[in-house]
Amino acid sequence: MKQESLVIETARKYPMAFKQMDTKLIDIFFSKKISKIGYEYDYIKKSWMGMTNMNCDDLKTSVASYNQNNIMPDTEPDITILDLQDKIAIVKVEIEWAPKIFRFDYLLLTKEDKNWCIEKILWQSIP
Repeated sequence: MKQESLVIETARKYPMAFKQMDTKLIDIFFSKKISKIGYEYDYIKKSWMGMTNMNCDDLKTSVASYNQNNIMPDTEPDITILDLQDKIAIVKVEIEWAPKIFRFDYLLLTKEDKNWCIEKILWQSIP
């Protein structure tokens, strides 16, 4: 399989984990040292909230509960490879996290042996 396809398939596991509330995907496709930081926009107050920061345990907790009320629409994420090298890749994911609530997520991936792994996530809401 081409490296581009492998990177995109790994990136798909990120929204899929939340949609399916599957923490096993975190164990398989994410670094144990994952860092997820970002900015949420409050659509009611029309202002930015403070920066959020998650480690692997925080991410698993969020994945396990985020979609319990089926808040995530069935729309497919838009995944774009911004840069792909032998050992690193940068991917942009645009996804509808809740009805009419979109975000940009930038994933930094690394490759060990033949496997791609999500190392860092930087995100923000789209106001």
